[in-house]
Amino acid sequence: MVWLTILNSFATGILWNGLGFITDSVYRFSETETYALFIAAGAAYTVTAFLTGSMLRRFTSRLNARHAMQWLFIIQGAVAPLVYVGSSSIGLVAVALTTSMTGAALWPVVESYIAAGRSASEVRKALGIWCLAWMGSVTAVLLLMAPLQGGSGWFDPRLSVFSILPLSALSIWIIRKVPDHPEHHHTEPEAHDARDRALLASARALLPASYLLVGALSPLMPYLLARMEVEPHSQTPLTATWLALRTLTAGILGVLAFWHGRWGTLLLGGGLLAGGFALVVGVPSLFAITTGLALFGIGHGIIYYAAIYYALRVGNAEVDAGGVHEALIGLGYVLGPLAGLGGHLLGGGGWTVLLLWSLLGLFAIPALLPWWRERQANRHQSVASR
Repeated sequence: MVWLTILNSFATGILWNGLGFITDSVYRFSETETYALFIAAGAAYTVTAFLTGSMLRRFTSRLNARHAMQWLFIIQGAVAPLVYVGSSSIGLVAVALTTSMTGAALWPVVESYIAAGRSASEVRKALGIWCLAWMGSVTAVLLLMAPLQGGSGWFDPRLSVFSILPLSALSIWIIRKVPDHPEHHHTEPEAHDARDRALLASARALLPASYLLVGALSPLMPYLLARMEVEPHSQTPLTATWLALRTLTAGILGVLAFWHGRWGTLLLGGGLLAGGFALVVGVPSLFAITTGLALFGIGHGIIYYAAIYYALRVGNAEVDAGGVHEALIGLGYVLGPLAGLGGHLLGGGGWTVLLLWSLLGLFAIPALLPWWRERQANRHQSVASR
């Protein structure tokens, strides 16, 4: 599954982190048009991810998990060449929406394969390797896109989108050795579940909040760096700062065990994420943007890793558990660009930041409630035992 993850994470990276650079440099999209495309892609991702588990069960007699992934690779590979058809952006829009849906259906299945049949410590280590694979690939996408910025003819940013075709073909060849279905999951004693369920509830509130900020940041970065007069070929490597730090963070969490089962882990992740984002959009200097991207990446790595770990442990590595996880990511990808678009239409960056912080405040309530309930329960238990 590692090589399968690496190949298809390139498509994910192109869609969610490189798309804004393509719409800006090739098609000259306005900020409004870029935000609109991200909103549409996010909505498609959310709905598809949420329905993946039920759709797979419906066709289970004719379509096992491995065959389902094969069809997803065929579909996304078939649409990739559309990016070179004509001079309009219709082909790019079709590829973006289709790849969004195939990715949303693919990742819950892959996540089930990664975690199924493993104990808690084995899940942590397997997820660490998996996160290194997909996060590293997403980071590499922005680095590899740098020479394409400002190119012409076939050698322009559209080539990164076209590359989904050979990557999908390789995936079809690799998947031949994958079992038809994920293994049954190893269950833990109930004593470990109460805290994990509370942490899962909190992490699931933080996850869309974190991707809300990613969804707002991705369309904004090309325009933000252009205003800072950063050269086009340097924009994608600089943006990759947060992706690289996220990858490193996930790798560390995969090795260490002290972080899970602790509320402080989620608090640290949320604080670094919000603080890093504030630096990126609030302080007009290249040093502040770079520092903010680094802090943002560390915070996002903590929240993502904790959310997927608790989802697959509590959800018994079922496709539905991964589906909910990916649907929450899609929700963030919708709300972030919506806030960005709303702020842009209202008059600029100040409005965008205000809308984003308002949405984050709404997510903070369900994120804190599980911690508060556990604290109150512990207090009552302490009083009763006296």
